[in-house]
Amino acid sequence: MDLSSFTANPNDMTALFAIRGEPQTAKRGKAKPTMIPLPKHAKGERFIRGPIPLAWFKLASGCGNRAEAVAVLLWYMAGCQNRNPVKMTPNVLSELSVHPKTARRVLQKMADKGLVLVEFKRGRSPLVTIVSPESAEAIRPTASTDGSKE
Repeated sequence: MDLSSFTANPNDMTALFAIRGEPQTAKRGKAKPTMIPLPKHAKGERFIRGPIPLAWFKLASGCGNRAEAVAVLLWYMAGCQNRNPVKMTPNVLSELSVHPKTARRVLQKMADKGLVLVEFKRGRSPLVTIVSPESAEAIRPTASTDGSKE
């Protein structure tokens, strides 16, 4: 019996470790982490369009309970509608189980931090414009303390 026909080349061994999910060892005995590809959306499946600035998201996450969900829904709607401003409808909010009153409270805090510009109208969904915190200062009207406009 010829055993030389049963030898495996290094590529076969790498593939075997990748399939079994076992860590591979490098030349010096250190284990390499197994690389697993990130999940991709299927054709016709909904997804969140990015990139989302991490600094913006960090500031948004400090805006109260369910703020992360509202922030993700804002970016999701901006990607779906391919525009800015977006309407935050109750149907959109129900995607991540956010109550409209909770969304209103979070959006107001986001507006106070300069992350969004919000237009609330009674009986209507709020119209939200996503802005960077730096540009919000230039857009937002400043109110002077004596009541006169500058």
